[in-house]
Amino acid sequence: MSFSPEYPDPSDACTAETVGAKSIMLVDDTEVLRERLAMAMRSRGLEVRTAGNFDEAVSVFTHAPTDLAVLDLRMPGRSGLDLLRKLLQIKPDCRIIMLSGFGSIPASIDAVRAGAVNFLSKPADADDILSAFVRGEEPLVPEGGLAFPAPSLARNEWEHIHRVLADCNNNISEAARRLGIHRRSLQRKLRKRAPLDPKLPGADEFFEGEEGFDDHDDDHVDGAADDGSGGDDATPDAND
Repeated sequence: MSFSPEYPDPSDACTAETVGAKSIMLVDDTEVLRERLAMAMRSRGLEVRTAGNFDEAVSVFTHAPTDLAVLDLRMPGRSGLDLLRKLLQIKPDCRIIMLSGFGSIPASIDAVRAGAVNFLSKPADADDILSAFVRGEEPLVPEGGLAFPAPSLARNEWEHIHRVLADCNNNISEAARRLGIHRRSLQRKLRKRAPLDPKLPGADEFFEGEEGFDDHDDDHVDGAADDGSGGDDATPDAND
């Protein structure tokens, strides 16, 4: 009998023995995904505990800490990154993987710096996750997939701009002041879509000249608010 990618050879599946652990905690606010993954982990010989948010996870883990943990980055209330730090305070040798549906490069760096052994983009099945535990901090590349390349400077700039804007509650003038650029320049940058990661199909250059964008000074761009203060002369622009 041959096995297709949809029905892999069971002998290739990672198990509790392969990963060197007996128990795992799964934390995700989406119950159907959490329970589906829990079933798959149990079938591989792991004792599974589940939780849907920060408080529930801390309560469960405090009473019965696990060898492994898989955390969703974005959940209602406190984030998976906060939970990562808390679980490692309770059990420093717990091995933790962070999952995210957004694949944010800064978030992955933050997670690894905080103590995660790996960071995976959703969707990730049980074998993806257990293989990542086995590989440790070596990035996981699925068979037939593309290696995740180093982020371009353009991508890092785009993510930094949006992080600052979020910190300013989408206030353009305040974000421009913190970034050290004119409000108009920030508005032009915000009109551009996120750059794709280099070496991936369809990738294009980002911030490669701004002549294609008109210079009229909008007060609002894509939901970002402007408080009306700080015109174009309010902030020096090193990048214009």
